Amino acid sequence: MASITLDKVTKSFGDVHVIKGVDLDIQNREFIVFVGPSGCGKSTLLRLVAGLEDITSGQLKIGGKDVTDKAPAERGIAMVFQSYALYPHMTVYENMAFGLRLAKEGGPTIDERVKEAARILQLDPLLQRKPKELSGGQRQRVAIGRAIV
Repeated sequence: MASITLDKVTKSFGDVHVIKGVDLDIQNREFIVFVGPSGCGKSTLLRLVAGLEDITSGQLKIGGKDVTDKAPAERGIAMVFQSYALYPHMTVYENMAFGLRLAKEGGPTIDERVKEAARILQLDPLLQRKPKELSGGQRQRVAIGRAIV
């Protein structure tokens, strides 16, 4: 993991200012939690860091590099959504490998990374199952696995 720095980051949707000048330093290996009521901007802030929303003004650095205008794939950030966003027609293995295949990783690399993440998340015996065959907690772990591979 790398450090993340937000410097006067704002986000507006038209005339509505939803993120107003956030300054934040998250050090390498530091763990933080965003807490607040529904609609206060937690998810929007995370989407800005991941590159899923454009920053209106300010600067975002990851690992000391300005990534404010970089595409999500160039940021090295992954998100796990509340709905898990698993592909129902794919197995656990295929869901976890999906991003690596999009990034054109080689087969041995994909296999190694998926199996290691599955081991860590205790998903080894579930790799050939489809999401509908999993519990909610297992689905969440698959989504986490996809994010960390």
